[in-house]
Amino acid sequence: MNRTTGKSLFWVFAGISMLLIKACAPKQTDTQTTRDIINFNQHWEFVRLNTDSTEENLSTSTKNGVQTDASWDSQFNVEHLDNLPTKEQGDSLKQIIQNELQVLPQQPWENVTLPHAAFVEPKVVKKQWEGICYYQKEFTLNPEDKSRKIFLEFEGAMQLADVWVNGQHLAHHAGGYLPFTVDISPAVNFDSPNTVLVRLDNRDHPLIPPGKPLERLDFNYFHGLYRDVHLIKTQPVHITDAVAANEVAGGGVFVQYSEVSEQKATIHIKTHVRNDSKQSEQCSVISTLLDPQGKVVGKQLSTQPAEITTGEAIHFEQSMEVTTPQLWSPDDPSLYTLQTSVILNGQEVDQRNTRIGIRWLAYSRDEGFQLNGKKIRLVGTNRHMEYPYVGNALSDNAQYRDLYKIKKAGFNTVRLGHYPQDPSVLAACDELGLLAINPIPGWQFFNKDSVFVQRTYQNIRDMVRRDRNHPSVILWETILNEAWPPAWWKDEAQAIAHQEYPGPQMFTAGDMYGYYGWDILYNDWKENHTRPNDSEKPGFIREYGDYEFGGHYSTTRKERAEGEEALLQAAWNFQWSHNKHRSQYPWTIGDATWVMYDYNRGCCDDIEASGVSDIFRLPKFTYQFFKSQRAPEDTTFEGGPMAYIANYWTERTSPGKVIVYSNCEEVELFLNGKSLGKHKPDQGPDTIYGERTQGGNPFDGGNAQHLTHPPFTFTDVTWEAGTLSAVGYIQGKKATEYLVHTPTQATGIQLDIDISGKPLEENDLVFVYASIVDKQGNPVPTSSALVEFEIEGDAHIVGPAKVHAEAGIATLLLRTSENAQSLVIKAASAQLNTAETHYRIPKK
Repeated sequence: MNRTTGKSLFWVFAGISMLLIKACAPKQTDTQTTRDIINFNQHWEFVRLNTDSTEENLSTSTKNGVQTDASWDSQFNVEHLDNLPTKEQGDSLKQIIQNELQVLPQQPWENVTLPHAAFVEPKVVKKQWEGICYYQKEFTLNPEDKSRKIFLEFEGAMQLADVWVNGQHLAHHAGGYLPFTVDISPAVNFDSPNTVLVRLDNRDHPLIPPGKPLERLDFNYFHGLYRDVHLIKTQPVHITDAVAANEVAGGGVFVQYSEVSEQKATIHIKTHVRNDSKQSEQCSVISTLLDPQGKVVGKQLSTQPAEITTGEAIHFEQSMEVTTPQLWSPDDPSLYTLQTSVILNGQEVDQRNTRIGIRWLAYSRDEGFQLNGKKIRLVGTNRHMEYPYVGNALSDNAQYRDLYKIKKAGFNTVRLGHYPQDPSVLAACDELGLLAINPIPGWQFFNKDSVFVQRTYQNIRDMVRRDRNHPSVILWETILNEAWPPAWWKDEAQAIAHQEYPGPQMFTAGDMYGYYGWDILYNDWKENHTRPNDSEKPGFIREYGDYEFGGHYSTTRKERAEGEEALLQAAWNFQWSHNKHRSQYPWTIGDATWVMYDYNRGCCDDIEASGVSDIFRLPKFTYQFFKSQRAPEDTTFEGGPMAYIANYWTERTSPGKVIVYSNCEEVELFLNGKSLGKHKPDQGPDTIYGERTQGGNPFDGGNAQHLTHPPFTFTDVTWEAGTLSAVGYIQGKKATEYLVHTPTQATGIQLDIDISGKPLEENDLVFVYASIVDKQGNPVPTSSALVEFEIEGDAHIVGPAKVHAEAGIATLLLRTSENAQSLVIKAASAQLNTAETHYRIPKK
């Protein structure tokens, strides 16, 4: 890399220089007189420091005020606790950074594209990378932009961030899960290149939620500039950013609803406009509503122009009525577009498009959860947004594919445990019709230090401000999960949420443990598998199916490679629990499995494997159980009548059970064309878990009385090589058939790209599956063959290129490049035929 000497002291030490970026691809661009939102993910440079050589000057502090769970280690390292640019600590921070900058010129900077993980982790993360890293980027601005405001928006950076532009320190942000926006207008040049430098420190920090040290956290918070960055240009008179404005129940564009019915809905719009020009200005706001088909169905002009003095901001409030609105729901996720325009001297100077959904929520102990006046049982799961190797650094499409699979599996609700996830996640929930529970960062840790407390409160405010317009959000989890914070903290957290979203449509949720202040209370947990709620409020079971079946040695924690018996045990645990929970409806409005996808754990050196699917998003038997709970008439998301034999039909010597998951009325089982009987769904009694009596053993026909579609259990089935088929019938007619074949010797590989509702694009992240098959094309689930992948074209492999198959499938993680057009994927293994697939990426 070429290096030059900069004017700033920082650049003297760093010697930073980059190639000029000639163009940035716009993610959304209006005319130059209004607002430009430019994708800023390309052409960054990155360096990861050896923190052992730079920590000597980090100041120290005591742990006074730290209150944690019983596992807190008194030797926990808090050397960097005071690494904050306050008046008292600024000099120390400057010295630390100057020491770091001295070593930067000698470091091997690499070219990267965001989202980016600071370290490529192994599949099983025994100790994730923690430390300090830097990102830098050079960019140019047009001279015509001199009169405009220039901002950098960071959707997320892990987790203590400092930002400089042209040597000027402009921002310090603590927290890795919520956005921050930097006004870089005072520091930029319009006649020469600009350089942005970002320093990230993701080490344990008890004053930054979630706060608990990683080695005891039970999930990983990873590293890097792992979400999108945008360069935003506006006129001096502009609509503010909701988070950056820091206005209670304000900032940006805030949309609420009243009188929602199929006949009429009233929409209330609050728009925050700021004047950063050098003189007072009179402006007005026009709100235009477009229905899901793009037709204008409402338009509202502010009653009269309002004067905004220089450096000030005001809120414009408007209302409009929509007749026969298309209401948002899981079955019909209708989305409107609200266009908000700021008019100055007869000219539009800013416009923001906000996607909204018209809907009305209600909860009660007698009626459960209601959406638009209709009862809906919440069938949910939890989701960590972790991928193997890259941690949380997912593309927007990868996020969408995760949510698509959740919907396809039969869930209508997702709890985003345990932190606000990428903005694209809720956008996907809005599109797909998934009900979302939105939590603040927190897990089994509370620190009574005022800095930590205020940050948790600010997290509530920022989360609500960022996500309040998403119709998918039905609950705001404003508790530090399982942390037992004191009542005074909970009272204030509850109050803050209602301050930020006033009115009857804010519903908070949190753990009880004797506290009843939340709007919806998570049911308690007892050792005998009961989930009580002794309050007078509705309850929700936020997690189930894992820890209660053996803790860290839970019989639910089964990887696909462990075989059929293990996967059936995990599926049984979920079936038994889900059936039991549904008996508590409507006062228990629903439940959520722990968890949708296997994930890594900061506290342990193994994968937490209680997922409905594994860490590569490959389904387990549990997935098929929940998919069978979908209505057969629902053909969306690859649905419809289904049957699935939870059996690989490999050789065995004794008669056994065959479990078929199906949403049909009857299932007939055939072995090599001979009928083994036609069954109705299981109808046995509900029993105590593990009881060795009728209905007590897994899959003996019991514990399904409250399920929408119980499984079908066939007993005394003697194994015989060949084809086992399950035919599903509805109203006496064949509706579906599922076949499983006894595999013979493996001979080849079959390649599949997992697009799950989103075709592969530029700068995308996707799984590629190499299934080991026999000469008839049947999968060989017992294979653990070593598969070597090779890529030609506009993509590269993330993680290892040589991967052992698990339960017959080897998985590659692939990242496409900028301007990707085509690629060739090859997979080879000893004594197997090589597979090759071609993929052409459509141009936007």
